Amino acid sequence: MSKYTKLLSVAGLACLPGMAFADAPTIGSMLEASGIAVSGYTSASYSANLNKGKTLGFRAYDANSDTFTIDQASITAAYAPESGFGATVNFLAGEDSNVINANYGDGNSIFSLPTAYVSYANSGLTIIAGRFGSLAGYEVTADNLAPFISRSWLFQNTQPFFHTGLRASYKFNDFFTAQLGAVNSAPQASTIDANKQKTLEANLTITPVKSLLVSLTNYLGVDEFDGVVAFPINGPGTGAFTTRTNISDVVVQWVAAEKLTLALNGDVADFKGLYTARGVAIYALLQATDLIGFRARVELAEVANKGAGAVTDSFKIYTGEVVLSPSKNFDLLAEVRYDTSNNDVIPNGATPKDTGGNVAIKGIFKF
Repeated sequence: MSKYTKLLSVAGLACLPGMAFADAPTIGSMLEASGIAVSGYTSASYSANLNKGKTLGFRAYDANSDTFTIDQASITAAYAPESGFGATVNFLAGEDSNVINANYGDGNSIFSLPTAYVSYANSGLTIIAGRFGSLAGYEVTADNLAPFISRSWLFQNTQPFFHTGLRASYKFNDFFTAQLGAVNSAPQASTIDANKQKTLEANLTITPVKSLLVSLTNYLGVDEFDGVVAFPINGPGTGAFTTRTNISDVVVQWVAAEKLTLALNGDVADFKGLYTARGVAIYALLQATDLIGFRARVELAEVANKGAGAVTDSFKIYTGEVVLSPSKNFDLLAEVRYDTSNNDVIPNGATPKDTGGNVAIKGIFKF
């Protein structure tokens, strides 16, 4: 048979769907067979400011308003066997990458690599090295796992997002898991440390009963700050500054009923000689039916700046949200948030004021 006859024969078979290549493996099936799990999601939103101007204060990924935004297009590939070596990589595209990339020293790219690490597991011990998420806080960066459109005040102003370093976890039993690590920097989440000292992280997670989880986390280090060295309101000034840093975090989550989850997150972030930020966030998450859910968050926080003429700024923040899930792959979130402060520090065009907030809607497709 000539090569042309062979080509015609193959072309003819290709025109018969479900006959010639019905048993050909797909990329997904090959990855699954090799133990590699791949998942992802895409999210987009619209936010409208209740104040003048297009900037929202004390926010993480939703500082811009009055605009349509492609927030996150994320894909994660993970190979994590129960025993032996593995790896996890998360690639993210979208406007939220500008915030994530600021930790790399470049906030002008819509592409980022939030996590990328190698792992080793043996019995109850797991060790990871590379770039990974913080142990602190109740909320996370990933839109498909975050309970609200806007992240909490604590998430942005007291908690680190990601770390570069080494972490070891050991699960003693179903009740206790302990984690220890050394990372470049907690407050700045830098991929390259600005000074020799490392930040030590420690966490103890306790699950006394199936419905209750308690997580205690602490970050202790020495960090070098460049540029604005204090909290960006009523602070002592600018310049290079090296100081001791300590971040203490507690999370309590209680599944009160089959469809009701209550949670509390408390933080104290102390930057010696600069400022102390502290606060608490209380959550109520109700999944009324498979179609609709209701969520509420109340926060109390304050920033005590240090130095001559320093001022303490206090905040009360209220967030309500409705979640519609017409399918298991799609969520539609609608949120209203209202911020108050004892001082005029909330953006309002050219003149700050003591109140602010926004309304937002976000769609998330998961695959």
